[in-house]
Amino acid sequence: MKINKPRYKPKWTAILIIGICLSGILIGNYVQRFRISEYRWIYQYGSLLNIVMVLGSSFWSFLHSLLVWSDYKMESRKHLIWIITGMIPFLYFTILMTYT
Repeated sequence: MKINKPRYKPKWTAILIIGICLSGILIGNYVQRFRISEYRWIYQYGSLLNIVMVLGSSFWSFLHSLLVWSDYKMESRKHLIWIITGMIPFLYFTILMTYT
């Protein structure tokens, strides 16, 4: 019996990583208006969700580049755009932490 290994799709994964990161940033900006109100719990859970999404996407971004490079060593020039696109949240977080 032959077992098929699931193939890692760098194009869709890079787009998903950026989408999760942008969603986390937008959620963080949106919940700021509940900071001083009777709905403070929305701010607390929203800021926690913001941190999890942004840090998770930056960590996944770093792993994404390693996975694409290890899976497609011979075709790395062909997938270079998806490696760079997937690295955007990691680079954003690194630059943000360096210069802030």
